[in-house]
Amino acid sequence: MTQVWSRNDPANSDMEGMQITLSEVLAKYDDPILFTSKIGFEEYIFLNVDDVEDGYLLVASSTTPEVISLLKDNKLSILGALRSGDFIVVECSSDYAVRRYWPINIEGFDQSLLPDAGAALSLEVDGVADTVDQAKSYFSIRLSGGFLGQESMAFHQFKKMVDNAYIVARKLLAPAEVKSSKSQVYDFHITEPEFGSLIINIEKPQLPRQAIVSRYFQGDAIDTSALRGIFWDTKNKTLANLQELKRTLEVGELDENAVSNFALLIRDISSIFPDQRDLFSDIEFSGELDGSWRTLKFNSEDTAELKEAHRKFFEKPQFVTGVISIINEGTYNVVIKVLGTNEVRCNFSAADFEEMKAMEHFQTGNMLRAHGVIYSRSRRDIMTCDSAADVFLKVDDPTEN
Repeated sequence: MTQVWSRNDPANSDMEGMQITLSEVLAKYDDPILFTSKIGFEEYIFLNVDDVEDGYLLVASSTTPEVISLLKDNKLSILGALRSGDFIVVECSSDYAVRRYWPINIEGFDQSLLPDAGAALSLEVDGVADTVDQAKSYFSIRLSGGFLGQESMAFHQFKKMVDNAYIVARKLLAPAEVKSSKSQVYDFHITEPEFGSLIINIEKPQLPRQAIVSRYFQGDAIDTSALRGIFWDTKNKTLANLQELKRTLEVGELDENAVSNFALLIRDISSIFPDQRDLFSDIEFSGELDGSWRTLKFNSEDTAELKEAHRKFFEKPQFVTGVISIINEGTYNVVIKVLGTNEVRCNFSAADFEEMKAMEHFQTGNMLRAHGVIYSRSRRDIMTCDSAADVFLKVDDPTEN
């Protein structure tokens, strides 16, 4: 456990009297609040957090031009800049002469004296990235709150969170044609996960070979550049939809009509909703949209409301249509591939299954339209069907009859 810092702790005094010369003032209110200064060969970013006897209490972190650039561009939070290097607490006089200092872990400092997570340099911007990797990522998923610790967690909890984040990322970031495909078709690289809150920063997708592209996109002539654009547009659409879903929750308008509009999005993120056994309570999705970094945070109240909306919408009788991929005669079920979402295993009674076996087009590669209650699962949903399904060729559409 991180030790809590106090001014009564033993301090270093080997830099006593050294002058802190301000290189660039990034924010001020009467006196400079946030500024950079060079100490030896290293650049530091300083934040004035409190007044002390005839002087100031500062916190500082070693920094780089990249960090300062991300901060000034409102892509990295002030807290993120302070977390990015070696952290120290400095007590100095009113003319910035060092009295003493403490090298500590930032988690041991009074968090109430630090900027809020996501707070940007500009007051007009909110919800920016809290780590450098996050600020540079293609898309980011952050799990926080609850009992998620800074230094360690149970292995099975880590695996569960990463597995669910992987499933959700593939659903949110891929176009419908490849959303349910295997990792051999496309995949993502991630940077090193970060604890405290678990932050998974996802880099740009590793795109499939042209032969695979042609198969999934029905033979369309899509080159790598066009495919990259399709993934980018999908990511932007996802962020825009998440933003609208968050707004709907904030204004209390998640009624039956809104749930119907957001049904597929809610379904795609449902795998990562926390339950009572999970260490975290909040979920954040982040990425760049329209030139600005967007962070959409769903707290425990939001996810509880979304879980209930998901249950009410999907666990009621409905139709689902897809391509037959597997027929299991021994267990009376058929697996279908549904465009843009999970595969669905349709379970039938013995009598209904026998009725379907007598249908002319009951074979893999053809279409099946079933009716029943769907139960969402992370990889393959399950439908309990209440009657025999309609089976037809791809060129037919039973909804037009």
